[in-house]
Amino acid sequence: MILWGGIYPGAKLGLREMPVLSFTYLRILLAMVVLFMVSGRLQGLLLPRPLWPPLLRAGLAQTMFQLLLIAGLQRTTAGNGAILLATAPLLTAGWLAITGRERLHGRQWSGLVLGFIGVGFIVQGSGMRVTWSQLGGDLLALGAAGAWTWYSLVIGPLVGTLGTIRATGWTMVVAALCCTPLALVEMRDYAWRSVSWGAWTGLVYGATVGMVMAMALWGRSIHRLGPKQTMIYIYLEPVSAVVIAAAVLGEVLRPIQAVGALLTFVGIALASSH
Repeated sequence: MILWGGIYPGAKLGLREMPVLSFTYLRILLAMVVLFMVSGRLQGLLLPRPLWPPLLRAGLAQTMFQLLLIAGLQRTTAGNGAILLATAPLLTAGWLAITGRERLHGRQWSGLVLGFIGVGFIVQGSGMRVTWSQLGGDLLALGAAGAWTWYSLVIGPLVGTLGTIRATGWTMVVAALCCTPLALVEMRDYAWRSVSWGAWTGLVYGATVGMVMAMALWGRSIHRLGPKQTMIYIYLEPVSAVVIAAAVLGEVLRPIQAVGALLTFVGIALASSH
């Protein structure tokens, strides 16, 4: 969770000097290569035909998630982005309830309401400095949480057959293919020699340590502790992002945003309980 939290300030460093689409594309491309190298099973481009539909859905969800996440971080703070992305369990519970796939009890509905009140505090908590750009960034971060919810619901068949690392790698292949036409046009005319080592560090960290290594540790924890016990630690991700952003970028949470974060986390806990 601590490694995952570093993705947000790392992305902010990279986005100071790189265009959104190019940064997203390079991040996906690097993560894809590393994921296949780590899996140790780099094979041909042919997958069993039954896996094509879930791969396409998961790949499109991965594409939307990456684009919305990076575009949101360009316009809002790293802390806000991390906290708002943590609402994915809220969105999942709400979607399952609306579609009738699960029936929520009173405590879970209370968690949904409380969590979204917390989100409202976070989005509106920037005082007089709030701008339409930052508000748009917060909404994009919420959109990224929605895309992650979609991804979590459709990735199951791939994970069951290929395993977490290879399944994620294949969804990155689809995401890279989706981004290639537009990204290459943007990258061709950009002055890459002017990009500092700090910006490159933010990109490389997010694609390797922040994704591949953190994902491997997360999968190992689920294997050892079980999913229920492991999910408790998800609340450390936004806390880690806020602390690292404060140290690296000088960002701070206003008191009302801290209250909103607390309400959001309590709401997530209630809505995700059984």
